[in-house]
Amino acid sequence: MHTHEQENGGGRTVICPICGKEFLCALSHECWCSGKKIPEEVRDYLAARYESCVCSDCLDRLIGQAASTR
Repeated sequence: MHTHEQENGGGRTVICPICGKEFLCALSHECWCSGKKIPEEVRDYLAARYESCVCSDCLDRLIGQAASTR
């Protein structure tokens, strides 16, 4: 997998491997994603397919899809 990451002060700039959108990953409990409730199946899906984080929009979409299949 190809990922694009660049250090940026308190985190890193990442290109979402799903949609190509650029976003900031804080690499800590202060990151935007730490407040999201991510189902285990979404975590497993992401870990099996991608080496980097995904953007908020794509993460929200995956969380919504997981919720609709329950």
